[in-house]
Amino acid sequence: MRFTFSRLLLVLPIVAFLICHSSIAQNLKKVKEIKAGKIESVAIDRLGDFFLVFKNGEIKKYDANGKVLASLKKNKIVTLIEPWYHPKIFVYDQKEQQIAIYDRNFQSPDIRQLEPSIAIRPLLACPTNDNKLLVLDGADFSIKKVNPANNEVTSEFYVDSAESKPNFVYMRDYQNLIFLLDKNSGVVIYNTVGKKINHLKTDANNFGFFGEELYFLQDDKVVFFDLYTEKIRVVSVGKGKFVLVSDERILLVKENGRVALFEFNGKDSPD
Repeated sequence: MRFTFSRLLLVLPIVAFLICHSSIAQNLKKVKEIKAGKIESVAIDRLGDFFLVFKNGEIKKYDANGKVLASLKKNKIVTLIEPWYHPKIFVYDQKEQQIAIYDRNFQSPDIRQLEPSIAIRPLLACPTNDNKLLVLDGADFSIKKVNPANNEVTSEFYVDSAESKPNFVYMRDYQNLIFLLDKNSGVVIYNTVGKKINHLKTDANNFGFFGEELYFLQDDKVVFFDLYTEKIRVVSVGKGKFVLVSDERILLVKENGRVALFEFNGKDSPD
């Protein structure tokens, strides 16, 4: 994958312009709307099943039609959930510094304590596509790649925190890049050796991936940013708190706790 850093710096005002002036000519058909409750975070797996994390700590897994497939009762909200590497569901609890890996039905948990020597203040931990672990240390804003089999740190770099103190709430490994969601400034992208590739300014509460595109909710639109071509497209979906996208659905979590499911043909593109 090739990125031109100087060109990517120009993406930020382009994103803002397209959000105001462009959209895909696709009328989304609502499949279902449910009253779910207070939702604190969301996730999606490779099969297009949706995961909702509720304020009471419970996690529910839904299919594309809004049917509950499985659930996990917790007494507190987990820090990060990552079900992408199907059939495993990865859950990180920052307060307990604990990792739990469940099967697709939230059964047979493999629970491990994060090795204390890896990080002084492990804010976030997430799995990688090569079965390793990424750990973000809030003490020095370093990201370490760890072999969970022996707790060996195989690589390490430091996140740029000189300009402002970041508030990282989510981390993801995708396409040999590392993506961080900073609640203060947006989505920050690094390569695996620590070079900052891009910084997409947004106040989105989550982001995800649709093939080669990164997506997030901005105002009432889903913004799709192509990681290869740098092209941007947007889909009008309505105002909300979170958004998830699969091959056939867009899930919109609204501020009032309702969840709307729309039919989606992701192959459509603007003229």
